[in-house]
Amino acid sequence: MLKIGITGSIGAGKSFIGRLLRTRNFLVLDADRKIHELYRDSAGLRAEMASFFGEESLTPTGVNSALIADRVFADANARVKLEQIVYPYLNRAVADFFAEKVADKCRFVEAALFSRAPELVKMLDEIWIVDAPENVRLKRLVDRGLSESDARRRIENQRGACAPELFPGKRIRTIMNDGDKIHVERQLDELLNDLL
Repeated sequence: MLKIGITGSIGAGKSFIGRLLRTRNFLVLDADRKIHELYRDSAGLRAEMASFFGEESLTPTGVNSALIADRVFADANARVKLEQIVYPYLNRAVADFFAEKVADKCRFVEAALFSRAPELVKMLDEIWIVDAPENVRLKRLVDRGLSESDARRRIENQRGACAPELFPGKRIRTIMNDGDKIHVERQLDELLNDLL
């Protein structure tokens, strides 16, 4: 079974690709959604978050995302610590997903920043990078409700985080998602035909 990662900078459209794959009956684990489930359900992860970020970082259904985002964007050390806390839990969840006994030729993990999760990358055979021009990504983020300054800050925070050279030894494929849905679906179907 091929294990494929789908990544891309914020606003590039990796979640759109994940949805398209699900409509084609592929198993896709959304790493961001899985992290939110872990924030809600994992007592160990919640305890580690409270220990570092304070009890106020927790809510009954997960974490106070705004508080953590403010800390992480303001302090690179806080971002590193967050990743050190969260990624071991996520890595176990991804390993479990790949270990599920289902007869399929490939499975996908959708995640924003594989480059910051080397143990997760080791599990993957290929990485598909979803890309879009920066002005298109900025517009998508503003359309989602972010202020332009916040959107620019998030784009800048991830700059270079999905560069192909960060994944040595992995087969890299690129999907350009500049807004033409038919073109995106055609690229995806070509990749899938090549796999299957």
